[in-house]
Amino acid sequence: MEYAEKNLDWNGNAGQRLDELARAMPRSPRLELTVFGSAPLQLLVEKSFLSEDIDISPTEDAYDLVTKIVEEKGWAKGQSDFYIQVCDHLAFRTTTDWLARSIQVKRHGHLFIFPHPWDVLVSKLQRLDSKDVQAFKMVIQQTGHPTEEEFAGHLQNAVDLYRPKFDEETARGDMLVNTKILWKELWKKEIDVRAAIIRPALERSRHDYEPPNPNLKTRLANLKLPPK
Repeated sequence: MEYAEKNLDWNGNAGQRLDELARAMPRSPRLELTVFGSAPLQLLVEKSFLSEDIDISPTEDAYDLVTKIVEEKGWAKGQSDFYIQVCDHLAFRTTTDWLARSIQVKRHGHLFIFPHPWDVLVSKLQRLDSKDVQAFKMVIQQTGHPTEEEFAGHLQNAVDLYRPKFDEETARGDMLVNTKILWKELWKKEIDVRAAIIRPALERSRHDYEPPNPNLKTRLANLKLPPK
């Protein structure tokens, strides 16, 4: 399912606050911010899907500037009931090709990048608390997608998230376990994560990097070129 700039509804809480942020930032240089968490779902799918915060990730060189602006405006956590969480550029983890599906829009001279709703859902699957499950149900109810088959295929593009975590990654849940929980909650069935997601993704990768035909070098060496 495709989304474009025309699908963005700036009239909800998140849209209005992001618009205020864009106006508060200096016109030069142009800043780039990725908006993730529940805010893209509010702007792209259902503006009544509310959250207590907006997660944004500026480019690394703009992190301090954006953080300063948010704090000066009183929009930071602890300053407002509806706050902006400025996150490191590595905080948003989802499919490897999410940027190709993202919706990128200029707002008051700055570039806002909104991940596709399915990629937002992948990021929520890493935690999968009750509100994350509600996000899945809301998107499916409003759009009819993703189906079970669509989302299994989509998760193949996030296969690295199923690899063992570093010991320091205590804040993130177990993707394999969470995927099984999600399937029971949404589609009332079991899923073999390795068979449906991990193995197909690795097979695709293996095919792309398999060694060339061993006979090819010999064939090229024996190739007779026409005289000049």
